[in-house]
Formats: sequence, C-alpha cells, structure tokens
Amino acid sequence: MYDDAALPGFIAGRGGFAAPAAAPDAAPAAAPEAPSGVTESRHGASTLTSWGLGAAQGHPHTMVLSRVARDTVGRVTPEHVAEGMRVDPRALTSLLPPFAAVTGDDDGVTMVADSMGFRQLFHTDERAGADGVLATSALLVGWAQHAALDETALAVQSLVGWQLGQRTLHDGVHKLTPGASARLDAGGVSVAPASPADASAVTLVDAVSDAAALLRRSLAGVLDDEPDAVLQLTGGLDSRLLLAAIPPARRRGLRAMTLGSAESGDVQIASKLAARFGIRHEVYEAADLGDVPPTEAWEACRAAAIRLDGMADPVTLAVLGWDERSFEQGVRISGLGGEVARGFYYMGSDQERPVTAREASRLAAWRLFANESIEPGVLVDDFSAWARDAADAEVLAALQSGGSEWLHATDSLYLRHRMQRWAGATDTAVAYQRVVINPMLDEQFITLAQRLSPQDKGAHRYLSSLLLELDPQLAAIPLEGRLAPSAYAHPTRWQGVANKGLLARKLASKALQRVRGANRAPAGVVVLAGKIVEHWRRHPEILEPLAATGYVDQEWLDGVVRGAVQPRPSTVGFLANVIVASVPLV
Repeated sequence: MYDDAALPGFIAGRGGFAAPAAAPDAAPAAAPEAPSGVTESRHGASTLTSWGLGAAQGHPHTMVLSRVARDTVGRVTPEHVAEGMRVDPRALTSLLPPFAAVTGDDDGVTMVADSMGFRQLFHTDERAGADGVLATSALLVGWAQHAALDETALAVQSLVGWQLGQRTLHDGVHKLTPGASARLDAGGVSVAPASPADASAVTLVDAVSDAAALLRRSLAGVLDDEPDAVLQLTGGLDSRLLLAAIPPARRRGLRAMTLGSAESGDVQIASKLAARFGIRHEVYEAADLGDVPPTEAWEACRAAAIRLDGMADPVTLAVLGWDERSFEQGVRISGLGGEVARGFYYMGSDQERPVTAREASRLAAWRLFANESIEPGVLVDDFSAWARDAADAEVLAALQSGGSEWLHATDSLYLRHRMQRWAGATDTAVAYQRVVINPMLDEQFITLAQRLSPQDKGAHRYLSSLLLELDPQLAAIPLEGRLAPSAYAHPTRWQGVANKGLLARKLASKALQRVRGANRAPAGVVVLAGKIVEHWRRHPEILEPLAATGYVDQEWLDGVVRGAVQPRPSTVGFLANVIVASVPLV
C-alpha cells in the first residue's frame, strides 16, 4: 500500500491509516520493513496500516482519528471509544465533530465518522471486492489503485471549489457518508448508513430553550476541561452565541483571539466585547507574504493540497499556515457552523415550494459558482461546456437528496454538502496541528435546527432569539455591519422591508460579480497565488501533468508560462489539486 521511501514524507505531522485487502498468504505479523512510526497488523482479509496514532489501552487495534473526542458535556476516553467500536460503531457518531475511529478485529477493519462527516474518511466502491480499501486519505487510495480522475468531480470542483456528495477526484474512491460506518472484510467493503434523525417539527420557543441549555452545558464542560481554551471571537453572531453561553463570572479572564487589522469593523466589535467583559483579547494581523520565496510558496501550496486530498482551496490553507505561525497552537473554541441554523442558501420568498432544475441552476449561479470558480479558458472547450451542465446536474441532485421542498433542500445542501466537503476538509487538514472545539456542531444542536421551520430560521430569527435567551445584553449590541440581534429576534414591519433590501443588494452584488467574471480573494491569497505562478514559470515541467489529463488547455498553460495569462487564485488552487491527484507520491 505504501512506498518505503515516500510514505514518511506523506504522513509527516499527522495521523492516519490505510486498510487494503490483504493477499491470502500475507504474513499475519507486523511487517518488519514498515517505515519508522508505521505499524501494521492483519485482520482477516485486510491489513491495517497506521501512523501517528495511539491505540486505546487494552485495545491495541482501536485508534481515535481526531484530537477531539467529546460528547456534549466533556471528554470521552479512548477506552469508551474502543467499547463503542466493539458494540455499535454508529453510536459514536453523536460525538462532537470532528471525530472518527478505526478498529481491527479477527475478521476485518471498521471505521466510523461523526454525524456531520467532518473528519474525512474514504473507501472504495462497495463492489470492489478483493480490491477494497478503507483509509484517511483519498489521494493515497487513488494513487495506490492507479485510479483515473473522476470527470464529474473535476467539473464540480472547477466551478464550486469543493465537492458535492461523496465524490473524490479519483474514480471509485468515495468519502464516507456523514454518520455512517464502513467495514472491510472477506466480502469486500460494506457501508452502514447513518441512523435516521428526529424529523418531528419543533416550535421556535422550544428550540431556543433546548439549544440554550445545550450550549450552556457544553461550554461549561469545555472550560472545565480546558480552562486555557481560546475563544475565536469575531464581530458576528456565531461566536457571540458561544460567549453568551458562558456565565458572566467565567468570562472575566477568558482568553479570546481575532484575526484582522485593528481598523476592521470585525476587530473593533470583538475588542469592545472583550473590554466590556474583562476578556483577555489578542488580535493577530494577517502575515505579510511579500518576502516568501516562490519555491516555498509552491511547496506550501502543494503540501496543503495533499492535506486537503485535493478537494478544497490549498492556496487559502497555505496562507492560513503562515498566519498560524504567530498563533499559540492550543485549544480553541469555534462558532463555525451557525449557518446551518439560519438558512444560508435562502433567497427570495420564504414560502415553501418544490425543488426544480431552474431554481437549482439559479442558486448555483448566484451562490455556488460565484466565489471559487476557475476562469474561462482553463479547460478544453468540449470539457468546459460539458462541465457546466454536469455541475448543474450535480447541484440539482444534491438538492433533491435533501427532499422535495426547496427551503428544506437548501438547508440540507449546506449541512450535508458544504459543511462536510468544505469546512470538514479544512478542519481535517489541520486536525493534528491544533484542537478546535465547536459546540454548534453538536448533533443535538444541529437536529434542533433541522426540525425548525424555514420561516423560523430565515433572517437570523432563530439564532438571534437564542442569543436573546442566553444574554439580552449581548443581543442588544449591533453586529459588524448589521443591526443588533434583538432586532432580528423581534422584527418590525420596517425590519422586514430592510431585510428584503439587504437581500436585493446581495443578489445585485452577485449578479455584478458574474457579469465581471471575477471572484474575490483576500490580499494574502492573491500574493501567494502570484508567487506560486512565478515558480511555475521558472519550472514549467510542474504543469506538464495538467495537459496530459486531457482536461486543461495546453494553449492556456503556454500563456501562463509566457506571462501572458495571470490565473486567478481560485484557478491556481484548482490546478494545484489536479497536479497532486495526477502525480502519485507513493
């Protein structure tokens, strides 16, 4: 499954595993030639190869695949995980994302992920039989199996910037579905789907009461276990909710951090909140990348693409890596994910209506294809035309998988696609560098949001009402660039008109963005992308695998090398991902 010389570089600084089917006559003992830090064990028809992971005490073949192992109220021991893997792996999906575990027994290997699918795990086709594989890296599986690139996955990623559903860049390699478990034994790969969630309706009043109690319990547990944890505080609603769930007496002396310039509205509001409650607040500015050598820029991007398994933006992740060099790598409390509770993809009317291809195409053009798509001319003409139709079809299929009603389907699109394939991929890529605890990804919190009506979630009503329940004082303070949450919790007729005006401005902005054919990127991302392209021009052989795929236009690549074309940062990231998928390290 691995090459002795290449694998140590691939696994450096992170834990993972690969479990391919074993040859019938393979030795059952640990392979003596395994690279340092790598262990192997035989389990029936498969071999479990792991690196950078510690086994549970008394359970040598059970490993937790995340530094976060918590339920709503506190830490969960590796022994608890091992027992869960033995009795009912899917019971562990209720642990806080990102979480996953793997175990080997006498007959095979089983892996399970959290309810959100945040911790990325991968498997081959269930029909793969003797060629089946379970692993923490889609690239490692694709390389080892000499798998072809998945054309539909390339099409989606060229326009969305991340994946929909469970596809990867390699044909026949799939991401494990959220809340599911997968097993490899003599029968090949089999996947047990997630247990059904509670779909009964809940009132706004009940949801607010239950969610407030849940967040209070969760934050108390986090601070009891990790008194030095740092709250990632912004001027927005999500991190303020977490702050509100902490009793005022525990806020004094709490540590918080914000990334941004001192002049930004985000930092100014966070700083005022910190001063009001006696919080120890640190502000970090984005790293200056002006002196980064082009060679180092490319190596950082390439390494980020590998950590992301080629399926999210490696340029942005590489920039974050430079920013993080000045941060303390301890335990952080994050509020990412509140979007699932406020109708992130709602647009226009909040009345229920059916999912249609026309609505799906409009949403794709307005929201999905606007920010991270590659520029025209990158792909060969025939594939480019097909890719747009294929991506539209995948968006429609993703929406339909969430139900027949439009607003509920868009909620599912964010929760079951964007969250696991974008946020989850990024979290997994840095999971062994820092611990990020996110109470708003708790399965109970997510289920409450799913059970609410779209009308209760839209226009920030639910989360603003939740903040009002947790702390009326915090709810009365305006958000960065917006009204105070209390105004959204109890909107007036005027507020309804204002919300519609805000939506109209957003729609107009997205429309102008499409007309201009440009997407937006932070300054650091633009700088790093420029340095990566500079390195490519000095070493054009790096780009040779792109034309060899048959999907990227050779004339366009020649223009990049000559300096006649300056690719967008999103295009640089896409091409980096295709390069790492096409050029095996092992």
